Amino acid sequence: MEPKKPFHEVVAEKLIEQLKAGTAPWQKPWKPGEPNAYLPMNPTTGKRYKGINAIHLMAQGRSDARWMTYKQAAAVGAQVRKGEKGTPVQYWKFSEEQDKLDDSGRPVLDAKGQPVKETVMLERPRVFFATVFNGEQIDGLPPLQPKKEQTWNAVERAEHILKASGATITHAAGDRAFYRPSTDSITLPERGQFPSSDRYYATALHELGHWTGHASRLDRDLAHPFGSEGYAKEELRAEIASMIVGDELGIGHDPGQHAAYVGSWIKALQDEPLEVFRAAADAEKIHDYVLAFEQKQVQEQDQQQSQAQDEAVAQALAVDIAEVLDNPDVSFSHYQAFQGDTLEDALRSRGLETVGSITGTDPEQFYAVAHDRLSPVFGIDPSHTDTDNAYLERKGLAQEFANMAEQLHLAQQLQQHGEQIVSSIDAEARWSDGQRIFAFHDQDGEPHQVRSLDELNNYAPDQLMALPALTQQQAAVADQEANMTPPTNDQAAALLAAHPADAVQGIEQAAAARRQLAAGEIDGQAFADATRQHLGVELPPDWSGELRIVGVAEQDGQTVDAAQAGIEPQAFQVYARKADAQFGEDAFAFVAGTRTEGQAEALAERLHLVDALGTDNQHERAAKLARVQEERVRRDPNATEEDISAAKEARKTAEASAMLNDSDAQRRAAELERQERERQQAQPQAEKPERQYINVPYKEKDEAKSLGARWDRQQQSWYVPPGTDAAPFAKWAQGAATAAVEPRSAQPAPEAQGEAQKPAQQAQQARQYLAVPYEQRNAAKAAGALWDKAAKSWYVGPRADAAKLERWKPENVQAQQGPAMTPREEFAEAMRSAGLFTGSNAQGDHPIMDGKRHRVPVEGGKKGALDGFYVGHLDGHPAGRIINNKTGTDITWKSKGYALSDQEKAKLQAEAAEKLAQRAVEQDKAQEATAQRVGRQMADLVPIEQPTPYLQAKGIQAQAGVMTDREGQKTYIPAFDAEGKQWTMQYIQEDGTKRFAKDSKKEGCFHPVGGMDALAAAPALVISEGYATAAQVAEAVGHATVAAFDSGNLEAVAKALHAKFPDKPVIIAGDDDRHLVMTHGNNPGREKAEAAAQAVGGKAIFPIFAPAENTYPRDLPAITPDSFKTHLRAEQRLADAAAGKVELAGDEAAKLKASMLSGAQIAALSTMKQHTDFNDLAHKSELGIEGVKRQIGAAISQVQRDEQQHQEQKHVEKKQQQIEQRPRRAARIG
Repeated sequence: MEPKKPFHEVVAEKLIEQLKAGTAPWQKPWKPGEPNAYLPMNPTTGKRYKGINAIHLMAQGRSDARWMTYKQAAAVGAQVRKGEKGTPVQYWKFSEEQDKLDDSGRPVLDAKGQPVKETVMLERPRVFFATVFNGEQIDGLPPLQPKKEQTWNAVERAEHILKASGATITHAAGDRAFYRPSTDSITLPERGQFPSSDRYYATALHELGHWTGHASRLDRDLAHPFGSEGYAKEELRAEIASMIVGDELGIGHDPGQHAAYVGSWIKALQDEPLEVFRAAADAEKIHDYVLAFEQKQVQEQDQQQSQAQDEAVAQALAVDIAEVLDNPDVSFSHYQAFQGDTLEDALRSRGLETVGSITGTDPEQFYAVAHDRLSPVFGIDPSHTDTDNAYLERKGLAQEFANMAEQLHLAQQLQQHGEQIVSSIDAEARWSDGQRIFAFHDQDGEPHQVRSLDELNNYAPDQLMALPALTQQQAAVADQEANMTPPTNDQAAALLAAHPADAVQGIEQAAAARRQLAAGEIDGQAFADATRQHLGVELPPDWSGELRIVGVAEQDGQTVDAAQAGIEPQAFQVYARKADAQFGEDAFAFVAGTRTEGQAEALAERLHLVDALGTDNQHERAAKLARVQEERVRRDPNATEEDISAAKEARKTAEASAMLNDSDAQRRAAELERQERERQQAQPQAEKPERQYINVPYKEKDEAKSLGARWDRQQQSWYVPPGTDAAPFAKWAQGAATAAVEPRSAQPAPEAQGEAQKPAQQAQQARQYLAVPYEQRNAAKAAGALWDKAAKSWYVGPRADAAKLERWKPENVQAQQGPAMTPREEFAEAMRSAGLFTGSNAQGDHPIMDGKRHRVPVEGGKKGALDGFYVGHLDGHPAGRIINNKTGTDITWKSKGYALSDQEKAKLQAEAAEKLAQRAVEQDKAQEATAQRVGRQMADLVPIEQPTPYLQAKGIQAQAGVMTDREGQKTYIPAFDAEGKQWTMQYIQEDGTKRFAKDSKKEGCFHPVGGMDALAAAPALVISEGYATAAQVAEAVGHATVAAFDSGNLEAVAKALHAKFPDKPVIIAGDDDRHLVMTHGNNPGREKAEAAAQAVGGKAIFPIFAPAENTYPRDLPAITPDSFKTHLRAEQRLADAAAGKVELAGDEAAKLKASMLSGAQIAALSTMKQHTDFNDLAHKSELGIEGVKRQIGAAISQVQRDEQQHQEQKHVEKKQQQIEQRPRRAARIG
């Protein structure tokens, strides 16, 4: 296979072709007055694509600006048309969230027991690829909405940007427009020389783009003469930026003035394809820099308007901190105990002497500013979230100062803007206008805000005052603050209202049982019985409140996790976490199984409501109800981003309220403080113990981290922190017989180094490594840091400024990126991003980096299908290719790391081979153990005397060798290899559900209907998929047949038996799944049967039914895979609407029904589905058993005749060959 070109080369070649034709995205003129009309955008996120992704998508020549992934289209009920090819886009990840770890390397947990996350800036950014489809390639998307009318004047907006920039702009006669770097000025023709104002401002903003390249701004290389290649590169950046800015402002884009640069642009891209990537990235920076001036002008205007107001607020907040600290209702006595100073002294020593110096002057940020400014006083970082004493004291003190600031600010507002209310009529009129009304009593003089009209009518204050209505933003903040109080019963009732009345009653009764269990009024068994009675499912008594939904599917006769297997879920299961699960015990208990994900989510919501309503603490109950509401909003397909954001903020607010009102928090903090103090006293001046280094493979790093291991950047190795139990890390101990460690070029830990180290290794060990985020690499490099290509880390160079690099030392960087990935891990991550399966399956541990072709399942692929293809090699610079045939993704991958040495490459390949061999040995052992177990199980079974439910349903008689239990309900079918050894057994339940023994060998195993001896005497090997078909064929032909259990096993069984009986003709009696051609696009039964027959030189036969039994009526509309998927989606959405889970808008229900298949089409499909194999031919076709006898008998006779002719021909050819090889006598010479 010819290697596919890298992404950047594909993009560059496409643009070169378009440049030559004059059709590159930035070469196309746009008319003014249509803002945001051209640049590609994602309708799911509402954001436009940027940089090279925007250029690449525009180059596809689509008229629809919408681009989205396959999943995003499916999520809104749309479908990518079959055969459409997606367009790849790339994006970079510069940071990621990781679990925050304590000093012992263990995850830090919040008050809810959930891991605390922190953002880590990546030293080695990661690139990901996605495949997107245009709106023209997708069925079911709503039509493009007409653009909203432009509400701004584009000319005025452009003029504001030019003025706010402060650029020096002069106008001169002539037609030249240019930017001169030497004077840092722009020259433009007179305005009257332009045909329109739009054209003038488009030109001016183009030159302003060049102006941003000055060394004092974005610092691009501008020192190139006119006509040079460097000049053309800068012109490319400005031209792309003009295109983006022109679309943003709606002033149009005129590329006609820059046609002269086309040749230089083509040459630049031919010489360096990545140039267009850099140009697009720079153009985005120009766009951001230019449009920032618009915001700057707005800010300056706002600043002038609010300066007087800020001064007034600052004056109001100039109240001494003693007003808060001397409050008898507030106590911060713990502070002095652990800081050795009074709280007031600590605040004043840091210049925090007034309320305003702590809270700032922005009313919307009082608490946030106080939170940050008080953090150093308590010796913690603003991001500190451990529920310890300092955390709680800081939160409480910040809240007190924020409350005081709000009171002072309100008093200042009333004094400055308040208006006296003279009568109740005046008060009601102001209330109707949305004004805020405050009541005063002479006793305290404190204002009280009136919250309702009834309160206003019934109030008898000494004074009423009004303030203007809040702005929309202020109202949102006020609503958020109001939500700090627990929800009323009405709010809980609103959540319950979405469920049927009987379900609500069950929820409330189960919640009552949960409260009784917490109070000790009932035991765990009574609680489980109550949930089973009222909910229909059983919850564990120690349920933590957490639920998990798992999609499952049947694979090889067993139920498996669909996500892990890389297949589409067929059903969904709900599990509940057990709070008291012991080590080694399953932490989740099975609750229920459902057919659809929607049903599972509905059940989960009911159970979460039980958890919430079963909580006595009103603040905790509020937080749980807020989580239920947020999940409901997220599942609602009609919810907007604003709806989701509002629900999220409400949930966060409720959780914060629960935290603040947690009565146990102070006790927990005091206990933590006491334990820490005792620990420090127990080790007063203990010497720092040596680190115990361990060898951890990259893919096991998360496991090691969860146990407490830490990463030593200097030694490039994981280690066990002092004071941590080393027992859990035994398998990674250096020198232990563990799984091979991923190869690294970094030096091993000191314990593993011998005295005979090479000088290069010693030099490397002496390096002081640094934790430098990617975005700060240039600053570190300027200070003398150097890059270690092998360790993939920066280190202090020999001529570095150590003081400037101090901040990047690992001990000074709280969160750091973990060790670099090996090439194999990089490739695995690229495979996962493309939707391909990684991990272990029957073919090996993927990815297998041997330079050979491999196929794997893909995300969302059909069961058993291998739609993913990859090749990965480690020769030279590690590289490979990844293809997802389901989505059309095709990626050429190159390692972002370094080329492996021959020694490292050989080591990695040897380790891979060793792992594969070890896995094969372990699999053989497990299969042998299962064979022994299944053999012993046979002793408890009995031969079938009366047909079991399964045999009755299939209409077949019991054959020797098939077993049942003593009740005669289940059917047990032993499976043997060609030598007669039993390896596994198929279990068939009364309802027809099938599975095989766990960890058993099925490939190449079969069941001989009639027994192995009868099979040896049979005139031909007749192999079928399932047992029912094989048994039916055996009855028809009168001799033994073979059941291979499924179509995927046909070829393996055929090869094994053909090797055992090479002289017997082979017939594959296959299934003809014609209905699947229409619904899924293929016929697996026929395809697998024909492949098996071809592999052994046999013949594949299929049942021939009576007319109309296995054919689709010609008078009905054709069914395609796309129309069938549309039918299923519509059916599911209508079912969800009937269950009350979604609401259909307008005529959506009618449109959904119209998109579904007709009753006649469904009936025709059902008829075809019931007529696929020879068992169906015998019992469901009018041809009956006689039809089976005729068709099978004729096939066997024909095969036997063909085989006899073949043998006779071979005999003749052999005899002729013997004659030709017989020596001849020499002729006599007379």
